Amino acid sequence: MEIILKAKKKYSICSCGLSDSLPFCDNTHRQFNAENGTEYKSVKITPDNDTTIVVNSSKWNKAKEN
Repeated sequence: MEIILKAKKKYSICSCGLSDSLPFCDNTHRQFNAENGTEYKSVKITPDNDTTIVVNSSKWNKAKEN
């Protein structure tokens, strides 16, 4: 998935696959961590310049299938 990031803006990318706003984190991992003893955290990005990145995670597809 390709996303455009604006300079100096902080982004949180989902690592657990449970977010309703993929690829961005909506903090769903917090409740999941508490209930399952996991330690998911978002990936924080703050680019110096406007940039385009490609992100993908095998967790994103698996979480939506469950």
